[in-house]
Amino acid sequence: MTLEEINSVRRELDNLKKAGIIESEARGNRLYYWANKSSSLFNDLLVLAHKTSGLGMAIKDKENIGRVKMMLFSYNFLTNQPRSNDDVDIVLVGDISLREVESAIKKEEEKRGREINYMVMDKKELQLRKQKRDPFLIDFFLACPTVIIGTPQEIINI
Repeated sequence: MTLEEINSVRRELDNLKKAGIIESEARGNRLYYWANKSSSLFNDLLVLAHKTSGLGMAIKDKENIGRVKMMLFSYNFLTNQPRSNDDVDIVLVGDISLREVESAIKKEEEKRGREINYMVMDKKELQLRKQKRDPFLIDFFLACPTVIIGTPQEIINI
């Protein structure tokens, strides 16, 4: 629900549709909209949605979680696609309360109806795993994860 005028919303949805950013379909007396997966902006919208809602927002806004330096999501996690059992969905780096992370992850697992594989570590552990070429971490980074908290430059500098 929005507090905006309905005509303004319709006009903006029409602009987004003309730009090819969203698609729509009429069902009965309702019109449904969704992001156009073939749009060049689809990945940007996907990242924006995960940064401002869901698990990304839950972890970012949780007061007792500690200092989250970086949070990275795999592309399969972003798009809710199936993955193999040993694939990592999320990597969290910082001085983080594992109990608080587990709580947020459990809620997201209930929403998605599947288990989420995640790794939580501090900066020193990430450095050590990078040096030892940890296979889980290498596979995760080779799959081009998306930065939800932090910057890509921080990954390089660790």
